[in-house]
Amino acid sequence: MDAIILLAVFAAMIVPFIIAKLWWWVGFWISIAVMLSITELASYLITHKTISQRFWAWRKSSHTPAWQKWSIVIGMIIFWGYLICHLVFEF
Repeated sequence: MDAIILLAVFAAMIVPFIIAKLWWWVGFWISIAVMLSITELASYLITHKTISQRFWAWRKSSHTPAWQKWSIVIGMIIFWGYLICHLVFEF
């Protein structure tokens, strides 16, 4: 099920760039999707868990400090927020 959702999410990301004929962006998102797929497959074959499942287990561990959990989330918010602002507001 995760794979189907992932394909739908990447299609939602890639299709608008295809429609706009922004081929470098299409290539960028496809390369991200391919690398994510390879990483997911390798993780599953080696550990029998996807990278998301491994993250969830790590996050739920009582040994993981709260600041580590939130630093990853905050880092992702900063990255995606900056990318969106960079493209929308040209900075």
